[in-house]
Amino acid sequence: MKTYLRHKIFNVIEVKELIALEYLDFEGKYKDYVEQHDFWELCYVESGTATLCCEGKTKQLSKGETVLIAPNCSHSYYAQTGNKNKAFVICFESSSQTLKPLSGVCFSSRKEENDCLNKIIEECKNTFYMNESDLLEVVPSPNFGGQQAILIHLEYLLIRLIRRLSSEDNRGVVFLKGEKFYAELSDIIVEFFQEHIREKLTLEDVCNKVNYSRSFLCRTFKTQTGETLFSCFNRLKIDEAKRMLEETDYSAASISRELGFSEEKYFCSLFKRLVGVSPITYREQNRNK
Repeated sequence: MKTYLRHKIFNVIEVKELIALEYLDFEGKYKDYVEQHDFWELCYVESGTATLCCEGKTKQLSKGETVLIAPNCSHSYYAQTGNKNKAFVICFESSSQTLKPLSGVCFSSRKEENDCLNKIIEECKNTFYMNESDLLEVVPSPNFGGQQAILIHLEYLLIRLIRRLSSEDNRGVVFLKGEKFYAELSDIIVEFFQEHIREKLTLEDVCNKVNYSRSFLCRTFKTQTGETLFSCFNRLKIDEAKRMLEETDYSAASISRELGFSEEKYFCSLFKRLVGVSPITYREQNRNK
């Protein structure tokens, strides 16, 4: 009998909500309009040109170019009058850390990406409309599956842009693939911990390193290694503390500070729990040996 393998699908990019799907008129109500919001914005210039001012930096956008603006970034668009400027904007909610490297990057759209954008625009015409209050509403008789189709095409577009960023510009984006994905991801995190063994790291620091979400990283690392992210980090710190106790004359208080612990008491308690003896006893036992 043939054996089938079941593969759990994980999402590296997940769009949770759509907030706006509309054409911008840079010469109308959006002229000289500065905004800042807590969701992502994708702007695709269909015709003409526009200047984007984002966080004090300006970018010239030409026909066929796409740019993404991260949440909470102050931005505005400017265009010369009479240039028949036309831009389609998609505002969406996503907590995927993978998107962070895309912020502020301008892409000249390729055929496959233009196809995604055109499909989004086509589905949008028969699914949503922007009301007089600039709020996204569903049309009376929407396309069957129109909302899901928009999300699918948008997520695929974002995946393509991440692939381009990681392959073309070598910006340090971690993009793993194949059967070794989970193991390699865990190895990268452990190596990151070892490189920063004397620092205080947060979960956000780890997410920024590998560009994946908190929940995905914590779940994947625990499955691969059998321990949580910071149980591993603390264990590595204690291993380094053992080495320092054996090879240096630093006091327990000094080692605690060197390894980024905020309190010596916590360091000694953690050391005894993981090693079985206090730092002082460990030093005495190993010096006797």
